[in-house]
Amino acid sequence: MKASTYSASTLFSLALLARVAVAADAPAAQPTTADATPTAAAPAASTPAATASKEPVWDIPMPLKTGQVIDLFPEGVPGWKDIGPEVVSGTTYSNVSDPRLICYPPAPGTPSSGTAVIFCAGGGYVHVAGPGAFNGWLNPLGVTVFGLIYRCQEFGAPAPQQDVMRAVRLLRSHAKELGIDPNKIGVIGNSAGGHVTASAATLYDDAIGKTGIEFDKVSARPDFAVLNFAVLTMEAPNAHVASKTALLGAHPTQEQIDQYSVEKHVTPNTPPIFIVHSEQDTTVKEENDLMFYAALRKAGVRAELHLYPDATHGSGMDANFGPTALWQKLCTEWMRWNGWIPTSDTSMMKVQTRPAAGGARGAAGARGGAGRGGRGAPPATSNNATPPASTTGT
Repeated sequence: MKASTYSASTLFSLALLARVAVAADAPAAQPTTADATPTAAAPAASTPAATASKEPVWDIPMPLKTGQVIDLFPEGVPGWKDIGPEVVSGTTYSNVSDPRLICYPPAPGTPSSGTAVIFCAGGGYVHVAGPGAFNGWLNPLGVTVFGLIYRCQEFGAPAPQQDVMRAVRLLRSHAKELGIDPNKIGVIGNSAGGHVTASAATLYDDAIGKTGIEFDKVSARPDFAVLNFAVLTMEAPNAHVASKTALLGAHPTQEQIDQYSVEKHVTPNTPPIFIVHSEQDTTVKEENDLMFYAALRKAGVRAELHLYPDATHGSGMDANFGPTALWQKLCTEWMRWNGWIPTSDTSMMKVQTRPAAGGARGAAGARGGAGRGGRGAPPATSNNATPPASTTGT
């Protein structure tokens, strides 16, 4: 890693503040299935790598504004290398070396649910195809959306996993400042972004997501995850070959394939997961979800699998595909049932809040002791880890 000097750090901070000032004036994104992201951030100069001992400190302007940028590694990007300038084409980001979050807070006056969602757009690990696709759905529910611009093929594994896990740690450690609940942080991903999301849900405590500093002690476990037409396995014959190659290279070892086949890393502490896919998806095979869901069931994790007969890859909100286009409404009810968003007079459910773990379907001893009524309960200290005093930042 390259060592950062004080002057370099100062210059990077000034660049970041300038970029945030420009992004803050971007217009609010509209509810649409296509990404409505404003051109929130001009490509930043590449960030030198961190020294192993340096802790991150953030100065996040509040209140959050639509399009505001929060860099993930103010202390320097781990494994940084000079890959040239980032390319932004419309709402697609490629050649990313400066991983960051783009903020989409609810409109002023919208009651906050306290829930935050990190959205990982797809792009086959070649690019990030727009970070603001779901703010139009989630913002009116009081959910703050953070679009993740993660590193792709130029870095390969484990860079995208480091990026999403740092994002969870950042939101959790700054939850009070950001006006969110540290126990209501979700991750949503499309296509290859679904693999980034599932990596956070299964590998949150793995060494691949850590950078060797005290800040790693903050829990990177999301409280829930939503997978949409997701890449999940790296094993042939069901792996999406292009994503696998971009992430792991043309000739990955079996050890690498096993490490990044997320269905192999499900445990009883994997958070609740909502899965959407289609039998008509000829890009990413539905077997990705069937294998992953089987692992979730075996581990006793609370999960919903919605497998539809109609819809091509990434088109799940197209009204021409009938019931498939309703998955967001079902996901909203799932979030409401689990307490991540408030009850509503417009809910389709007569009973809107899931009973506490226990009862007839949650008796201890079923499914490895968790019971299906209480599956997916986080470990006692998982989401409440207190960040080290030196890493909270202001």
